[in-house]
Amino acid sequence: MTTTLQRWGNSQGVRIPKDMVEMLGLEIGSDLVIELSEDRSHIAIVPVHDERPVRRRHRIKDLVAASSAEAFKGEFTWGKPQGREVW
Repeated sequence: MTTTLQRWGNSQGVRIPKDMVEMLGLEIGSDLVIELSEDRSHIAIVPVHDERPVRRRHRIKDLVAASSAEAFKGEFTWGKPQGREVW
């Protein structure tokens, strides 16, 4: 199949035919990985199929795992209460 690289605003894009999208089980908003071969002759677009899709929400265990240990040391002061806040 042949397609054309198109300008979309300040970016470029390639359209994926509906039949291919359906065969891969993709939908609007699906995560994809774009890989460039070592010799820079091929581009691969690979769907990301998580074992448990998150659907645009974060899981606390993933957020904690991605945080540094420094994030959990000590206390944090937010400053004086503003408006009708009660501390």
